[in-house]
Amino acid sequence: MTTSVRDEARRLYGTFLKENPRERDLVLFKADLLRAVRGWLHTTGYTEVATPVLCQDRESAPIPQFATRHPLTGQGFHLKHSAEEHLRRLIISIDRVFDLGPAIRAEHEDAEHAIEFTMLQTAARDVTLADGMAMVANLVQSCVQTVFANLANPGADFTTIYEMPVDDAIAQALGTATAPEGANLVAAARDWLAARGMACDGGDWEVMEAFVKHGVEAAVTAPTLLHSFPYELRHNSRIDEKTGRAQRFSLIVGGVEICDGGVKLRTAADYRPMVDANIALREELHGVPADEGPLDFYADVDRDPADVFTFGLGLERLLAAVTGRSVADVLSFPFH
Repeated sequence: MTTSVRDEARRLYGTFLKENPRERDLVLFKADLLRAVRGWLHTTGYTEVATPVLCQDRESAPIPQFATRHPLTGQGFHLKHSAEEHLRRLIISIDRVFDLGPAIRAEHEDAEHAIEFTMLQTAARDVTLADGMAMVANLVQSCVQTVFANLANPGADFTTIYEMPVDDAIAQALGTATAPEGANLVAAARDWLAARGMACDGGDWEVMEAFVKHGVEAAVTAPTLLHSFPYELRHNSRIDEKTGRAQRFSLIVGGVEICDGGVKLRTAADYRPMVDANIALREELHGVPADEGPLDFYADVDRDPADVFTFGLGLERLLAAVTGRSVADVLSFPFH
């Protein structure tokens, strides 16, 4: 049974599960998946840390965040979009950390996007991109095997998780022998979107994000780790001096990103230009007033700079991929 994003039968969620045993099984699968993920991380030397949901600083991505105020003091907070920056700060003292809990995002809800969902976020010191991707593949395969007793399931076959440089996927999407670079890549992405009647008049960041989602990721069906991104898609990942490519990866399954990460920038001086650009972009796109950036984050990462590999994995997206359902189908209490 597949439900719609706003299936009124799911408003009375307990009754819905009582009357639909197969839907109840999804709740149990999610619980088993959470246990399996935690077990794998503990075995691999990660320490669980609960990061705050109420955050004093905005996160550095160019996105709007939900905000609220303390009903007694009036102090303002931003609701957690990702735990990465809090975990990144802990790495100066603890070598491997993770948070497994709610993420709250200002999304337009649909079959694959939710306002509130379960996110695994990790950070590990002195892990290369290649070793980090191998860890992610091992985590996913181990947990799917543990919960479902089979890597080949109705939604996806995780027996093999492939690897592909993102340049190859970009070239395939554009129908070219090689991927364009720099301004030529952005121009080609605009043309690709325009040819398909999609919005293409935004800034470079908007255009590249839309092109990757609709042109690159949508064409990837088998579980695949896309890696080594061009500079225009670096986000907050370090550039490999030998290749000129960002040490970033995304795990795509059935055309949907379920995990993203990479080797991150080292120091506040590395982060500030990116964050300042994102603050300006956030103001331009969403009308969010400019601020000073995450000053406590800057101070902590400068205390002991290191190569840090992080990744975020959406638990509902993984469960949806395995079972052949939508994210909307596997949310608990979809009407909150």
